[in-house]
Amino acid sequence: MAQVSYLDVFWFVPNLIGYTRVGLAAAAVFGMYYEHWVLTFVSYGLSELLDVADGYYARKLGQCSKLGEVLDMVTDRCTTTVLLVYLAQLYQSKMLALLFCFIVSLDISSHYMQMYSQLVTGKTNHKEMGDNAHWILKAYYTDRRVLFAFCFGNESFFMLLYLNKYLPTYALYLSVPLTLAAFPIFFIKNAINVVQLYESASDLARLDAAEINKNKNR
Repeated sequence: MAQVSYLDVFWFVPNLIGYTRVGLAAAAVFGMYYEHWVLTFVSYGLSELLDVADGYYARKLGQCSKLGEVLDMVTDRCTTTVLLVYLAQLYQSKMLALLFCFIVSLDISSHYMQMYSQLVTGKTNHKEMGDNAHWILKAYYTDRRVLFAFCFGNESFFMLLYLNKYLPTYALYLSVPLTLAAFPIFFIKNAINVVQLYESASDLARLDAAEINKNKNR
């Protein structure tokens, strides 16, 4: 069997999907700032749907990679951050801007700390849950249907907030109730991020304590 070079990894199908997501995210940002809301909605929506496809093909084709994992996480964090930054400008509300800043900070910090703590504890990826993992994180990461439902609902809430500023009045009779329906998912998703941040910080602190005690006993 031929050896896989590092250049081959760049051409893995799930990574190609990841690059496509980046391009779609860029198109969505262009649409935001040039007020082409249809372009933003279609591009952003396709990027989020492809988030499911890259993981599926990575498992199906045996092309799981560290590059793909990090590309996926970075794309997710960047697209959400850009959308929330734009929403803060769009709504012109200091309270909402503060809320969006908090959500962005929580999203980035909780996922970074989760990935780092998993790597230093010997896990293969940030979604791998050990026996001692918090039950909420186990339920969230081990069932792909649960993971998809919360991620999709959370992003839908943000996108609906965006659309509500551009849709004609008659369409708001549908979009506003959908926004309200997506709010609980958004709330729970970010509560999970709080749990993730705390549990990851606790894992790192346990490692620090164990290392300090080990050095003391030498």
